[in-house]
Amino acid sequence: MPATPKPVAYAYSEMNHGRTEYEGFYGLGDHIRFYGLHCHDFYEFYIHFQGAKTYGIDNEVFLPQPGQLLIIPPFHMHGMLCDEEINHYERAYLYLAPAFLASLGCGQIDLERRITRLTANDRFIFTLPPDRARECGALLHEVSRTGANPTPWERFRDISRILPVLRTILEAAQTASPDAAPAAPANPMMHQVLTYINDHCTEPLTLKKLTDRFSISASTLSHEFQRYIHHSVYDYILYRRVMLAKQKLFGDAPLGEIGYQCGFGDYSNFLRAFRKMNGISPSEYRQQIQIKQPR
Repeated sequence: MPATPKPVAYAYSEMNHGRTEYEGFYGLGDHIRFYGLHCHDFYEFYIHFQGAKTYGIDNEVFLPQPGQLLIIPPFHMHGMLCDEEINHYERAYLYLAPAFLASLGCGQIDLERRITRLTANDRFIFTLPPDRARECGALLHEVSRTGANPTPWERFRDISRILPVLRTILEAAQTASPDAAPAAPANPMMHQVLTYINDHCTEPLTLKKLTDRFSISASTLSHEFQRYIHHSVYDYILYRRVMLAKQKLFGDAPLGEIGYQCGFGDYSNFLRAFRKMNGISPSEYRQQIQIKQPR
């Protein structure tokens, strides 16, 4: 008998609760800790209500205000920049995989293109009217009640809630000027190091090279960098390289060439790092992309 085809475990990255197409969330919590700057291969629409102090997107730092909307396309580094717990942290978010977002346009509206235009030139932050922000939060709270493997009815019900949220977000972003000019980072030296790594992650980077460039001791750099973004220097460099490789896997370049372009000296190191971080090989990830890409 022919072998049973191996099921596709997920397409793109898994979201916080094991989902792969969409996820909604609203919550108010205390004693919130962070897992550092990160990026993913799905869209994130984040609505801030209260509690967060500083938020980084790529090489910029922002001070989010109540009612502000952050639109974060795939493969943009983002996250809280804070070395302490946050109390009374209230936020909502909507995650959408690219293929799922495309399906919401029903073949008539190119939603990805609209979002790309909205976020051109690193325009990520907009303001929602307070009542509309609360309405979105309530709808996303209902979406969060659905489990990781929704039934067809649950999926239909979730879509009926996601669509008005997405409409509100797009209408607000299209009619408003971008908000929130970049703010000064809390740790200027570590932010310089972070920016340098972001811009040079495909080059040979070592702790010594960074300490020499920024005239700082290895112990201070390691400690302060960990406090600033919640990753070690080594782990962050590796993470950036793997995330860049994931982005390039949407193209047609050979796997070995992608590994080399992303700073890996040989394919075995690339394969090991990619599999450790994603649970699958680069070739398996590319296969999943091809299966889920809209036609």
